[in-house]
Amino acid sequence: MKRNKEVLWSLVTLALAIISVVAVLSQSRELTFSELLVILVSGHRGWLLAAVLCMAAYILCEAVSLKYLLRHNGYKSSLYHGVTYSCADIYCSAITPSATGGQPVVMWFMKRDGVSMGVITAILMVYLIMHTFSTLTVCLISLFARADIFLGFSVFSRILIVIGYLTMSGLGVVFLWLLVAQNTIYRSGCAIIAWLKKKGWVKRDAYWRERLQNGIDEYTGSLKSMGGKGARILLMFVYLLNIVQRIAQLAVSSVMHLATGGALKDVGTIFFTQCYTAIGSMCVPIPGAMGVSDYLLYDGLNSIMDHEAALQLELLSRSVSYYILVLFSMVIVLIGYFQRKKFYFTLHRQ
Repeated sequence: MKRNKEVLWSLVTLALAIISVVAVLSQSRELTFSELLVILVSGHRGWLLAAVLCMAAYILCEAVSLKYLLRHNGYKSSLYHGVTYSCADIYCSAITPSATGGQPVVMWFMKRDGVSMGVITAILMVYLIMHTFSTLTVCLISLFARADIFLGFSVFSRILIVIGYLTMSGLGVVFLWLLVAQNTIYRSGCAIIAWLKKKGWVKRDAYWRERLQNGIDEYTGSLKSMGGKGARILLMFVYLLNIVQRIAQLAVSSVMHLATGGALKDVGTIFFTQCYTAIGSMCVPIPGAMGVSDYLLYDGLNSIMDHEAALQLELLSRSVSYYILVLFSMVIVLIGYFQRKKFYFTLHRQ
């Protein structure tokens, strides 16, 4: 059943990707897919390399963050482990509409690598909070630095951006509440176990309640460890890495603009347009925000450049920052999956 759902969401994602690209291309009188490839191949190699490095930084920032969070909790891990976890998060976030993205899949990889479930939950919760607030930080800076760009979007796009801000803020509050809601989590878990027993799907309810309590105890202990005075530098480091990660992703549009011969003076405007696009794409639970993100970026770019140039830059930017990134992440995830099907990469306690 789980595998069928993964296949279903992969097919849905592929369909949305094709529809999004075709929809954008259909708006152009001159741009075709073959011409888009020619533009990409003939672009400035230095700036194209910079775009690739931005995506590498996007992966590595999360990889390093998870590596050091694991180390703080007593688990030694290599950068390779971190890259696998990062790619699992990126790829599965792209093919599912969940607010937690690919974290359930990251849980699977970490569990196969010998990390206890309570520690996994605490680490991913802390990382998710840092990721959420770093995104809000970058986007709030955009609002104060270039509010004029926000006003350049259409009314519909501005509504989507505001909904995106509210959605991210609401998720931030929920994630913070979950840090101190252990009793509520335990009671909810016990209620689910009791319901499953009533249905006859669970027989040893006392055993599962004990496992739930043990997991929550591990979760609480890990959170206390990461919330202590000695861990504040680590948390600030993870927060700053998340900001760098977000900036690296948002910078792709500006870099691709330069790669295709665009003017340097427009880089800042394009960057902040991408910032508003990123927050607006959070307004609906669509895999990879496909369609929504394409529309918002085109709409923002169309206010500062002509119709054809906006379509071209939107497609080139999405190709690097989304389609190529997701494809690369999928390859890494498949390699990691088949390796773990054969043996465990056990992360030994320090």
